[in-house]
Amino acid sequence: MRTDASAEDRRDKHFGRRTLVRAGATAAWTVPVIAMAAPALAATCSGGSTSLSAVLVGPVNQSGHNPTTVTFKVQVCDTGGSATCALSATAIAPGVISKLSALTVGTWAGATSSDGAKSLTVQAPANGELAAGACAIYNVTVKVKGGAGQLTLIFKTANGGLATVSLSVGDS
Repeated sequence: MRTDASAEDRRDKHFGRRTLVRAGATAAWTVPVIAMAAPALAATCSGGSTSLSAVLVGPVNQSGHNPTTVTFKVQVCDTGGSATCALSATAIAPGVISKLSALTVGTWAGATSSDGAKSLTVQAPANGELAAGACAIYNVTVKVKGGAGQLTLIFKTANGGLATVSLSVGDS
């Protein structure tokens, strides 16, 4: 069998048909995955910015002690020109020593902390986003351990909406 040094050199320096086909097949499978991932993320928050308003509706009820269960209703409205995107609610514990052990907002998945936390956040499900101009009333339950003061509930969206409600809790 004859070895042709110049043929081996050519193979090492140039892509062969098989190398090109193999590289092309890899690129063909890789590029569309990347190209499709970016629009999928953009589609979840497409459109312009939004604005939110939030107000307490009805009474604030408190029961128990350490933890104190606080229940109330909040009306949240999308007052902007676009639907909300990644709507969330964050409760911030009142005072220096108090902590939160649970937060529920409407039918959204709740948040809990066995040791207590200074804040808890819950996220609206995809079908819980608000259309432009729409309002929703949410039943909110927060469990507060220790302390009294102003409980703050912040509604926020990924596209610019922000609204806050505050209420007194505990023995103040």
